[in-house]
Amino acid sequence: MNRYPKMKDAEFDVWFYKLIQYVLNMTSGSAPIWTHIPAAETEALSATYTAWHTAYQAVLTTHTPGQTAAKNEARAASNKEISSFYRRFIEHPAVTLEQLMDAGFQPPSPRTPDVPPATYPEAEADSSVIRQLTIHFRDKGAASRAKPPKVHGAEIRWALLDHEPADETELTASDFDTASPFTLTFTESLRGKRVYFVLRWESSTNLKGPWSEIYSAIIP
Repeated sequence: MNRYPKMKDAEFDVWFYKLIQYVLNMTSGSAPIWTHIPAAETEALSATYTAWHTAYQAVLTTHTPGQTAAKNEARAASNKEISSFYRRFIEHPAVTLEQLMDAGFQPPSPRTPDVPPATYPEAEADSSVIRQLTIHFRDKGAASRAKPPKVHGAEIRWALLDHEPADETELTASDFDTASPFTLTFTESLRGKRVYFVLRWESSTNLKGPWSEIYSAIIP
């Protein structure tokens, strides 16, 4: 996304010119402030402005559809070049926020820090299909099965045990599902055994929430 506001062609032409002058001022002279920008990159940006300005000037008087198309192409090429220049040299530790704004760019939006999910899933097991357990899950206390914001899915840990586990560390099998329900399939020999399982949310950045209570069900 470009870090400058949407502008009509006339506004963009003035803005782009001022950007070129600012960059030249910051990168030239006996004591340049922006030493991290190669001269060739500044020249390329200036050449892009010249191409844009020439195409723009051509449509200010009577012009052909071809000249309009050329102006639009030059505008698109300018947007692409400015965005690339911004990412490589302006969005840079050596550029202060004040300098960024002086160059005509908008300050970046503050990022919301990533935090682990605060809630946990609640679940119920459907044993209506032979040799299968289908685990339906949703956020604790929620009316729908929609996942909480920024949650990628649920980790499910489970195990076949002949005793109630003390905690989730006894559940050694692990699976992950991005949407309810999750189905476990078993062999005939395991019918009648008890499965214990527990779930927790995981964010899109792999941060994990608290575990749910431990559930259990009999394999049908």
